[in-house]
Amino acid sequence: MYLDVKGYVSTGIGNKIDETARDNSAPTAAERAASLAAANRLRWLVNDVNTEASPEEIALDWDAVKTHLELAPQGLHGKFQQFTRLHVDDAEIDRHVFEKLDEMESVLVSRDGFHDFAFWPANAQLGALSMSWAMGPKFRFPKFQGHVGTRNWVGAADESHFTPDVGTIRIRNKLDRAHFLLARAVEDQALPLEQVALDVSDVFGVQGALLALGFKPLSQDGVDGPLTQGKVKEFQSANGLAGNGAFNDPDTVSALAAQLAGLGFTVFGG
Repeated sequence: MYLDVKGYVSTGIGNKIDETARDNSAPTAAERAASLAAANRLRWLVNDVNTEASPEEIALDWDAVKTHLELAPQGLHGKFQQFTRLHVDDAEIDRHVFEKLDEMESVLVSRDGFHDFAFWPANAQLGALSMSWAMGPKFRFPKFQGHVGTRNWVGAADESHFTPDVGTIRIRNKLDRAHFLLARAVEDQALPLEQVALDVSDVFGVQGALLALGFKPLSQDGVDGPLTQGKVKEFQSANGLAGNGAFNDPDTVSALAAQLAGLGFTVFGG
């Protein structure tokens, strides 16, 4: 567990398990009870021994994280590891994510501008679901809704930004914008709408490609730092390429594009 930049207890990548009404605030007794009910819908494991955690242990971790609201604005999830004894494994995160996505889609398609959601390019669907994940599927962005309702994906990209533009929200904003711009490219070139498109022409896109191919842990933040270079080297080593760690190495980009295409992605910049 960790606090997002608004002070809500979360897990995984933005899985909110906090029913506190106000940003960066301590919960009321009722809000805490509702939050713990949400947390208990996940299967928590005790670190090191991987035994299933009790409701009491889950409550202890939740409270320990929530009491450190002063750390929330930093957007540094790793800071909270010192306060927690529990974790959720990847399979449970995936189950929870797909359950929430189904719930959000059912709400979105009932709203103006989203009725044709099922027929959008996959990237536009991902962008809208990402925004719903962060703000709830009833978010009110009138200009954005107008653009998606007319399949104006460039306009949607321009209106998909939300605040505060820090930490993981900054990364989400950048990723959402990229998704809508890729949706435009897919439609302009009459490419398969159901295939997710990735652009490997820059470090942000290469990070996304590496994540899609299972090279983790890695943050898709657009920064060509030591972690990104290390994962590029891992990919290069696994594919018999020169281990220079350069995200724009032509042979590396070509190999990334080929593997992504083999998995069913539409690839730009490769």
